[in-house]
Amino acid sequence: METIILPGFSLKNKAWAEKVRTILNSRFPTTVATWAHWETGHAESGWIEREAEKIVGLIQNKQVNIVAKSIGTAVAMIIVKLKPDLVNKVILCGVPVRDLEKEDKNFYDPLRTFPEDKILCIQNSNDPHGSYAEAEKFLHSINSRLIVVSKPRSDHEYPYTDDFINFLQQGGV
Repeated sequence: METIILPGFSLKNKAWAEKVRTILNSRFPTTVATWAHWETGHAESGWIEREAEKIVGLIQNKQVNIVAKSIGTAVAMIIVKLKPDLVNKVILCGVPVRDLEKEDKNFYDPLRTFPEDKILCIQNSNDPHGSYAEAEKFLHSINSRLIVVSKPRSDHEYPYTDDFINFLQQGGV
């Protein structure tokens, strides 16, 4: 089953996504999504929804796994909303709680109905875009049964490929 990697907003996230792709690709086919604003230098209003629709068009009718980081987690949730039957498992890394506008939080509503055992949330304990405590509070306000794992870092880097592989293959961390 193919895995789609949805990076964060900044172009520097491309390097993270490519590194993760290289490691995951040894186990299953993996593709990195690239954002239009990386080319244009400007993110237009509604870009998150457009990117999600573009990815839904690319996956057509095949089931996929998703590994998402930062604002890529919002793109992942729109994909889940549009095509829940095509998403097998989802890993959300570094949910950018501090960067979300009030209306952006609605992107995460699919967490209410998507099976909890098919979602893994990983948040660094002191992520500058949202600490573990902030992310856990936010995610559990949507669905108290979600698994939210804390990692002992103080940055927005998510190099947890062993956890990704374990969850995608067996379902646990």
